[in-house]
Amino acid sequence: MGLRSHLHRAYLCVDPRSLGLFRILFGAVLLLALYWRALDLDHFYTNAGLLPNHTMLWAPRARHSFSLFFTASTRSEAIAGMAICAGVFGALLIGWRTRLMQVLAWICLISLNSRLALLENGGDVVLNLLATWTVFLPLGRRFSLDALLVSLRERREQNAAQLADRAALQPPGGPVVSLAALALVLQLFAIYLLNSLNKRGPTWFEGTAVHYTLHQDRLVTSLGVWLREHASPELLQLLSWTTMGAESLAALLVISPLWPERTRLLAIALLPVLHLGFALCLDLGPFSYAMAIFFALLLTERHWDALERRLRARGPRLVLYFDAGCGICFQCARVVARLDPLGRIRLLANDDAAGLPAGVTPELVTQTIVVQDLATGRITTRSDAVAELFRAPPLGLGLVPRALLLTPGLRALLRRLYDLVARNRIAISAWFGLAACGIPRPEAAASGLDEQPLTGPARLRARSSAVLRETAVAVVLLASIGEIVNVNASIPGWMRYRQPGPLHAIIEYGRLIQNWRMFAPDAPLEDHMVTVEAVTADGRLVDPYNEVASRVGDPPFARIPERLDNDQFFTTYSPMIASDGARPYWPPFEHWILTYHERTGNPHDRIVRFTAYLLSDRSPAPGAGHAPYDTRKVPFMTHPPHQ
Repeated sequence: MGLRSHLHRAYLCVDPRSLGLFRILFGAVLLLALYWRALDLDHFYTNAGLLPNHTMLWAPRARHSFSLFFTASTRSEAIAGMAICAGVFGALLIGWRTRLMQVLAWICLISLNSRLALLENGGDVVLNLLATWTVFLPLGRRFSLDALLVSLRERREQNAAQLADRAALQPPGGPVVSLAALALVLQLFAIYLLNSLNKRGPTWFEGTAVHYTLHQDRLVTSLGVWLREHASPELLQLLSWTTMGAESLAALLVISPLWPERTRLLAIALLPVLHLGFALCLDLGPFSYAMAIFFALLLTERHWDALERRLRARGPRLVLYFDAGCGICFQCARVVARLDPLGRIRLLANDDAAGLPAGVTPELVTQTIVVQDLATGRITTRSDAVAELFRAPPLGLGLVPRALLLTPGLRALLRRLYDLVARNRIAISAWFGLAACGIPRPEAAASGLDEQPLTGPARLRARSSAVLRETAVAVVLLASIGEIVNVNASIPGWMRYRQPGPLHAIIEYGRLIQNWRMFAPDAPLEDHMVTVEAVTADGRLVDPYNEVASRVGDPPFARIPERLDNDQFFTTYSPMIASDGARPYWPPFEHWILTYHERTGNPHDRIVRFTAYLLSDRSPAPGAGHAPYDTRKVPFMTHPPHQ
């Protein structure tokens, strides 16, 4: 293979199976991130919260921004918007109308993030970037409902024997070639390289960065607290240097033109573990999960082929006996065959009496499906047989649905449902327009999955679409390069230039921020907390803010608790709202405090006066104990103002 061909495969090609796996993981992460946002819906997505939409429009974070959630003012409107987002993300996960859902998911994601641009973190940005780059790629070609429906429509099997050729039932292979594949590799390379280069402070080179990061009580998890209290300074020092080294190594492994299959496989094996460690010790929102799923896109054709060979040699061997004279039964068998590319399930019709196991008659198979485990000889029927089929998917992917199908109570309900369908299978087959014998008519059979060559106007449309798509990728890539060069401190000044207005607008509208400096140039040496000392109408001292943001302790706070349990939004909101630059956002903060009694439903909770403080301290040096020092309590807002 020549150099040009090698570089082409390494940087411009992506396997459709990698795109399918990524789509599933991406949809799951989007739903998880949406769930976290829903937990704070009242506080950040309604006009009764801390950041009303009119305030965000009056004092926007960026000049160019859009969000459908700017139109949501009430709780019911915000819930409706998030329900729509959940539907889109769920449809993307299963791969239904995938092309459309990719665009809609991008719109939903940007709308969710732009509404709270003030609180955007690295995880939100990574999700924005993934949604943008992959919108140009066919994520639904494999492992999707779309691919299943296309296969069922374009290849019509006429008997059970034709279901044995599993390779013929799968969508067409071959890599996807696009500039977007190169953009994804460059994006991952830039994230790790710039995070490494921007860590230029003494805490990283001295190896104290992890120690100080774990003393950020807004971020640290319970495991992080345990680690900072029990790990030796030497271990924390090693973890600091390991983090720096892993980021530098990751950049090299991702971009390396030498043995890319091997270097990327090493990156896939090592880097998600690093991000899992981050997630266990620090609440970084969706950052760790978004970075981990990035690596699914690096799996090459050779990786997939090797994995399939290994999985094909393992796993259960099952035989599914079904009624070939039942239209709906035959269609279900066609679906099973397509969901079993490894050939772990053999499909046999009941008209082959010689092939039925002992004790199983053709009459039984006309009443229920029958599944036999060839290793043990065990026979299962009805809904239990359906659950048995979920043993076939590799890597334990069928464990959860199988467990649900066998759950007491639900198992009995499913048996009744199965029996109801079985008794009415002929009527159901007729309703769907299937032949009584369950075999499609010859005139309905298609020629197979081979794509017909495009001619004339169709070819012109396809080529024009490809040119427009690749041009759009090139424009976004050019804008991203300009953003990287201009905002990262580690880039030499002579390389910077004024980004053209339209390219800068692309970055802001898409929230494609490229300033990669997590805990850089230094890990923070100080910790911060916002506390509100408010007096109610009946004279009690309460803290309306930390009842929601932290859920720890009782006011007044003399020191920062060892773990605040802030989520990703309050983690960013607390230091932001206490700064002088946040004055445009102080009126809704004040109003939110004063409406405390409306949220609790207790008129005695009406706030008559309060003072909001920024509580700060310095984290202890390694080996100097666990207690912070130099605690400072600075007021930044008082109500009434003259007090």
